[in-house]
Amino acid sequence: MSAQMTSTTLLVIGVLAVAVSAVLVSCRGNSQERSDKEIFEDVLNDPRVNSREVGEREGIEFFQVMENGKTGFRDLDGHIVIEPKYESAEMFSEGLSAVTLTEKGLTGYINTKGEMVIPPTFEYAGSFGNGLAPYRANDLYGFIDRTGKPVLQPKYAWVDQFSEGFCVVRDGAGRHAFIDTTGTPFDRVQVPVRASI
Repeated sequence: MSAQMTSTTLLVIGVLAVAVSAVLVSCRGNSQERSDKEIFEDVLNDPRVNSREVGEREGIEFFQVMENGKTGFRDLDGHIVIEPKYESAEMFSEGLSAVTLTEKGLTGYINTKGEMVIPPTFEYAGSFGNGLAPYRANDLYGFIDRTGKPVLQPKYAWVDQFSEGFCVVRDGAGRHAFIDTTGTPFDRVQVPVRASI
């Protein structure tokens, strides 16, 4: 009985080993797997995601479009207005888009005509808010104006985008603060309270 049980156990183990091997080989041989960038390209180009209705409701003039891993822009009717040639491109904010070129991996800004208006000289550059955009130099963040001139020197470990005159920043010790567009920190932001009607 023990010999019969052993041969049955070995048979079951053998069948399981063959089945697992077949599954592993079929998974490795699947050349249809897609990269995250390819999946993102499909989502970004899906007219249900970036529709005319969404653009009009959100005040968006152009949506990003991707072709062959490069980013450009299309209008609300789906027509390409800026050819996909950038490694990455932020949505337009205040009439400018931060774009990264592949040659050097540096970021600059284009206008809505696709003209480079701030040369690609930044390690990283973000979207404009209140006339300022974050940029990175030597792993620290500061802010530039719409001409590309640094107005708040890079000294922060992390920054957000300005909105309504304020921005959240973090220093190298991990402390967060609000600053205004002059770089003045605030310990507390006072929000006016409206009386009920």
